[in-house]
Amino acid sequence: MAILPSPINERFENILNESNEQFKGGNYVDSILLLEEAWNLIPEPKGIYSEEGYHLVKDIIDTCFIINDFKKAKEWADKIFLTGFERIDTGAKEFISGKVAFELGNLETAKAFFRIADSKSEGRCFGSSKNVKYLEFYKS
Repeated sequence: MAILPSPINERFENILNESNEQFKGGNYVDSILLLEEAWNLIPEPKGIYSEEGYHLVKDIIDTCFIINDFKKAKEWADKIFLTGFERIDTGAKEFISGKVAFELGNLETAKAFFRIADSKSEGRCFGSSKNVKYLEFYKS
């Protein structure tokens, strides 16, 4: 797994801290904009910077869910597959993509992603109580 070069990492961390402050202040759109700026700092191929890229994209998607911006969440759900090449594959990327597809009303796509996530995670992907509606949909 590659590590961000020092000058990039320093700027990356500063932007993340700024984004966290905006998030804590309820400025979710500004938080997302800063996270997108941080994404642009990660060199190509972004997927070799496992932790930085994956968590950054996940944070953007999670914040999009807070503000119900599922179109932007979809844009980033597509990018999550460009991250974390060396992460253990537990179906998390597919689960996130399934949630986004569900919220956009793309139910067949959601079910397909949930099927993959369920298989890879051996059912653990639905473990959180906040995922009950997705589990109920998947089981239906």
